[in-house]
Amino acid sequence: MFLSSGKLVKNPQLIRRYVDEARKRGIDLSKVLPNEEDIDLVRNVSMHALDMLKIMEDLIQRFMKRIDPGIAREVFKEVLNEDVDEATATYLLAKEFSAWTLEIAEALNLIKIDEKIG
Repeated sequence: MFLSSGKLVKNPQLIRRYVDEARKRGIDLSKVLPNEEDIDLVRNVSMHALDMLKIMEDLIQRFMKRIDPGIAREVFKEVLNEDVDEATATYLLAKEFSAWTLEIAEALNLIKIDEKIG
């Protein structure tokens, strides 16, 4: 994955499979993948020295609105062999996308990820 360090993303395969499946179904990936607005959120919030976990929760809420719950559930079943409900799958996948966004922000030298968070 682009600019991913692996410090926070626990299972990049979930993101890869979700993106592949969304692409197959004709979903506009620019609405799913981390974008400039997400990075700006991290930059702006980090300037105010807010807790990294607060930034993560804000990002999770943003990504939950952009993830198709049905695809998220299918991906969890395929990748992790776990049958979870759509809400849980969406939240956990949003958490992975949020973690990836923070890793991108760190790669761009906008933030420093504390090893205790990952």
